[in-house]
Amino acid sequence: MKISKLLVIGALLLSASAAEAGWFGASFGSAPSVTLFGQTLTVPVPSVVLGPAAGTSVAAKVSSGGGSLSLPWVKVGAKSPSLTVGVKGAKHTVTVSGIKKAAPAKKGKSSKAKK
Repeated sequence: MKISKLLVIGALLLSASAAEAGWFGASFGSAPSVTLFGQTLTVPVPSVVLGPAAGTSVAAKVSSGGGSLSLPWVKVGAKSPSLTVGVKGAKHTVTVSGIKKAAPAKKGKSSKAKK
């Protein structure tokens, strides 16, 4: 069973061309994401603050963008995940707050633009 899975993965890797380079990937940071077949799932890391910097009051907030809870000396916050789907030039981002046209991918300056 494991050998057949390895063979299938190997066949997929060998058959992938440079044109599909953006189909798979992952990024880590404050908003880690994983890309499979060109569709990207982003799940922001929750934040936790302990100590006097968290404050001394009690508060809670929930919205479509995420939520936060503050207690004396403790503050926790989390943002909603998002899913970007579609094909190049026609991508949309699906979040708890709704569906929006995705921002175009950031591109670096080409060598011609630098001259």
